[in-house]
Amino acid sequence: MSSVPSGLFRLVYYSRSQVAPGAFEPTIDSIIRKSIANNRTDGISGMLFCHDGWFLQALEGSHKAISATLARIEADHRHEAVLLLGAAQASGRLFREWDMCARTLSMVDAKVAEAIARRGAFDPGRLSLETATRLLTRLRAVRDDAQLRYVA
Repeated sequence: MSSVPSGLFRLVYYSRSQVAPGAFEPTIDSIIRKSIANNRTDGISGMLFCHDGWFLQALEGSHKAISATLARIEADHRHEAVLLLGAAQASGRLFREWDMCARTLSMVDAKVAEAIARRGAFDPGRLSLETATRLLTRLRAVRDDAQLRYVA
């Protein structure tokens, strides 16, 4: 019997960004472009949230694909101290439409930014797997809502 899970797997981690503030936007654009290509090939969906010098990310796909992606992230000099909030089999995708979506706080995210600010400085180390996943799904919903309003 294999110890490797089959089916859909979800992993949530956070890390400290090592990207210089002046290079942040072009670096994130580069990460997203490469991630989209890799994730489409590997059947991975997810959400990357960048805020206050932190990366918070959910990845969904096969255990093998997620493990390989995490190994690349851990070896990436743009991340420091990659820490797992949790990983387990999942009953369905939360980020089905996203090969990868990066979110940085913008005017569209004002309510989310206010909620984060009320709790003090953003520190993903204080999040549980459940609260991190809830934050990422709320950010996805904000983005979905903003796109619907923009198109309408």
